[in-house]
Amino acid sequence: MKRTAGDWLVHILARRSSENRRRFILCFILLAAIGGGAAGLGMLVYHSLSRSDFFQITEIRINGIHRLRRDRILTLGRVRVGDNLLSLNTDKIKTRLAAEPWIAKAEVDREWPNRLIITIKERKPLCLLNQGGKLSYVDRHGRVFAAVEAGDELDYPVISGLQTAAKAGPGGPLSLALKFIHYAGLGSDFLPRQNISELHFRKKGGEILFLADRPFPIYLGKVIDRSSYSRLAKVLEWLYKHRKFKEVSYIKMGYGEEKILVVKNR
Repeated sequence: MKRTAGDWLVHILARRSSENRRRFILCFILLAAIGGGAAGLGMLVYHSLSRSDFFQITEIRINGIHRLRRDRILTLGRVRVGDNLLSLNTDKIKTRLAAEPWIAKAEVDREWPNRLIITIKERKPLCLLNQGGKLSYVDRHGRVFAAVEAGDELDYPVISGLQTAAKAGPGGPLSLALKFIHYAGLGSDFLPRQNISELHFRKKGGEILFLADRPFPIYLGKVIDRSSYSRLAKVLEWLYKHRKFKEVSYIKMGYGEEKILVVKNR
């Protein structure tokens, strides 16, 4: 059977198409082999460098610690001088450091070829919470984050009378106390934060404020806001300037509309 010119054209195109497919497959196999070889070589180089003395840590710099000790950070992070910088998993180190209650945030950075830098942001206590005679640190967000240990600093206002820290929500007793302490940190020299000794919550409601340098109680009432703090600061300023503190038995706020009752000793 004779082939026509059209049949020969189809045969030639089919042959060329087959050759193109073979060339494509051959190129793909060659590229895959090169890629696999490069990946294998890369893994070989990585494993070699991760055990190399060239990337051995010679210095660990820790920034931002005040209460926490250097050895505590190294123990928590499980890092030490002599470790290989390339093989460290910095995310895992940060996760381990975040488990420490005093650490609000931790950053871990490599400085090639052989230095590790750890930057710590410690939590800052605003006050102490007294629950059943046990003291705990509280930050400005109302988070009770760590128990007070022997030798810890105690020069903070104390909040007492709360049976549980669950009352720390917005508008709750602990939240109101924290606001008052915050105002004292920003406000008058006659009622500064460092002069607040204790804020005690009574079961029947309302707070009692005790100053560090004055023996008399100050009944704050149930409304604690910026304006009530300002009014109290003005009264204390007047008592101070007129040297009347020794005559005061107690101070009661909320006595009538925007009035403060100052009761003298008999």
